[in-house]
Amino acid sequence: METTRAKVIERAVGFEELISQLLSMLLEVDKNESRSFGHKNIALSFNAKINLLIDLKFIPKEISKDFQLFAEIRNKFAHVLYVDSLVKCFEIIERRDYFLKKASDDISQVDKNDEAIYLTAFELLCFELGIWLRVTLKMISTKKSQDLNKTGGIEMIRSFLQYDPTRREKELDNFIKTIQPVIDKITPDEEFLQEYERLLKKAKELKEE
Repeated sequence: METTRAKVIERAVGFEELISQLLSMLLEVDKNESRSFGHKNIALSFNAKINLLIDLKFIPKEISKDFQLFAEIRNKFAHVLYVDSLVKCFEIIERRDYFLKKASDDISQVDKNDEAIYLTAFELLCFELGIWLRVTLKMISTKKSQDLNKTGGIEMIRSFLQYDPTRREKELDNFIKTIQPVIDKITPDEEFLQEYERLLKKAKELKEE
């Protein structure tokens, strides 16, 4: 049977990997080559990574509080031998009531000594943090993909406009077939549309010359 300590450490390892991915994306560094976010001894600690996310003002206030709470729980299980249950953990951590409200708004004095209630609250805490991390990673990944597609689409059009008129006319159909899949992946914003329309207008003007 999995111990509470093992459960907490396992969740922490999973979160640390996601946080490292998130920080690498935000700071535009290669995680595999990073000294701070890689797997070597010189990498930043779990707490340091969370603090860095907070310092970057990237985490919403409530999520920030939950990450700090999770980090406290993780540290107690990782470093304090006495702490082998969540009940014992919250003998040391002061934010017990805030934590238990994850499980229920109505917690009795008896509940405060019930490990099952703490485990439910812990699972809900992990669920909320996990959802936030995965959704945020997906959003950033999508944005980066969008940025690449936008840049690629614009540069493809610019390159095409450098062709001489005869070559442009000859290769127009193939060019459209090539660029259309790139354009289809883009969620247009005003800046992209303006640049796209400007280049199309320029292409028409060159064609009429």
